[in-house]
Amino acid sequence: MGRQRPNALLVLTFLAILTAGAPSPRAADCPAGSNDYKTYQGDLAFERFSHQSLGANVCYPIRVFPVMNPTAGGFRFTSDDGLSWFSVSSAALSQETSIRDVMDRAKRNLLAKAASITYERSKENWFVLSGHDGDRIYYQRTAISSASSEASTLFIDIPTEQKPFYQDIIARMSWSFRPR
Repeated sequence: MGRQRPNALLVLTFLAILTAGAPSPRAADCPAGSNDYKTYQGDLAFERFSHQSLGANVCYPIRVFPVMNPTAGGFRFTSDDGLSWFSVSSAALSQETSIRDVMDRAKRNLLAKAASITYERSKENWFVLSGHDGDRIYYQRTAISSASSEASTLFIDIPTEQKPFYQDIIARMSWSFRPR
């Protein structure tokens, strides 16, 4: 009689039990949250997400955004309830495109759909826009690679009423977002 193969479902269940709540080695370089955060969300494990097709990587709470789907330019992560999501994407740039050009285009796109921009900040190779789109809060951070050939974007979208829960998560994700 041949050797019996282990049940794949049992193996996956065992692996899930072993790794549940345990940060991966890649989580070591994820930024810590505020002291307030640690009192009510200290058990959230952040993991660094990186993919060869993207020009950036980001740390995110894997239990808050467990669903990942590929998109045309990157990946979209969704909460279990489907109400909150974030995406990481990259797009090629022509050599003459500046960070200001990319920011102006993003602002036009947001304003065209009647979103408000309540905060904006830019530096030499990145910018941040945030505000409201109806009853939702958005946060966008875009960075240009050192070779200026690619713009990578972190876009987070949450319901306004969930802001207290997500405020520190958004800050941690933003701090960790890095172009390659």
